[in-house]
Amino acid sequence: MTNPSQFSPPPQNAAPGPQAPQNPNIAQPKREMRRIGLWGAPESGKTTFLAALQVAVLRSAGDWMLYGVNEESNDFLDTQTGMLTQHRQFPAATKLSNALSWTLRGSTTLPTGKRFGKKFDVVPLEFNIDLLDSPGRVFASKAVPGEAMASGGDNLGFGDEQEEQHTEVDEEQIIEHLAGCDGIVYLFDPTRERRKGDSYSYFQRTLLKLSRRVFRERGSADAKLPQHLAVCVTKFDAPEVYRQARVGGYLTYDDTPQMLPRVREDSAGHFFAELCRNSKVGNADLVLGSIQKYFHPDRVRYFATSAVGFYLGEADRFTESDYWNISKSADGSVEIRGKVWPINVVEPVLWLGREMPPWSR
Repeated sequence: MTNPSQFSPPPQNAAPGPQAPQNPNIAQPKREMRRIGLWGAPESGKTTFLAALQVAVLRSAGDWMLYGVNEESNDFLDTQTGMLTQHRQFPAATKLSNALSWTLRGSTTLPTGKRFGKKFDVVPLEFNIDLLDSPGRVFASKAVPGEAMASGGDNLGFGDEQEEQHTEVDEEQIIEHLAGCDGIVYLFDPTRERRKGDSYSYFQRTLLKLSRRVFRERGSADAKLPQHLAVCVTKFDAPEVYRQARVGGYLTYDDTPQMLPRVREDSAGHFFAELCRNSKVGNADLVLGSIQKYFHPDRVRYFATSAVGFYLGEADRFTESDYWNISKSADGSVEIRGKVWPINVVEPVLWLGREMPPWSR
């Protein structure tokens, strides 16, 4: 198992190593070192989210490119993305904590600081994304019943229910990793919350240990956690989730031939709040309250995401009558029906990379 401490950024005053000569006529990238952590319970789709990242980058409108900083990270993209796109199967659930690192390279607009004339420049930008993909049970509260053994039942077949019980070493590693991250992608699965109502049970233990690590051992400039937080409502394509977004009036549609549905950017936070407050069997409203209490409101943004997207059919276009991109056979196995069109998978990562200002710990 790779130690996540290998991702610690170099000291600010460290002497730069040898670099290749740079062409003064070519704009050089503004390199931003970013550490982004992944947080979520079993079945929230962590491994699938990571596997869909490369597809999302390729389907994005920008000029972004994603590649691994080592062979392990490239192998992950190659294998897991192939599972989704070629074999139309979901990746196996994570059983060990794996340290993965990629570089995302493209361009963005930055303010020039000028009062008159051109206000923005298009500049090259690249930053590192370091993710510690860990089993969902790492985030479990000890109060969650039955988590000492793999459970069966109504799992949709994504494999997350087969994740192994975590060890104290796993837990300490992930807490240390999240405490050192500039940003965190938090995956909230409304389909699991609807069935089991345990989102807060998984959320609270990690939040408490993260807060202790940051406030008591590392210090913070104020009473809030310093990390930026991208809150992702996963499985937006699931009928019960999509239906609630449509009935609630949260939907818009892409201006593309596929006309893919999305939750409007200015409504995603309200949609998440509605899902939390409407939880009938759990305390998901406490997840919402914890986010509001522990994180800076201007450092939190909400997204409705789907790793596989909606079924498009032969017409290559979304239709209300047949949109779920997952089929389930009589033996309980599932497969992806059509092309993978991730929705809001790369966007949370890009938002974190662009918006996180440097802050000291």
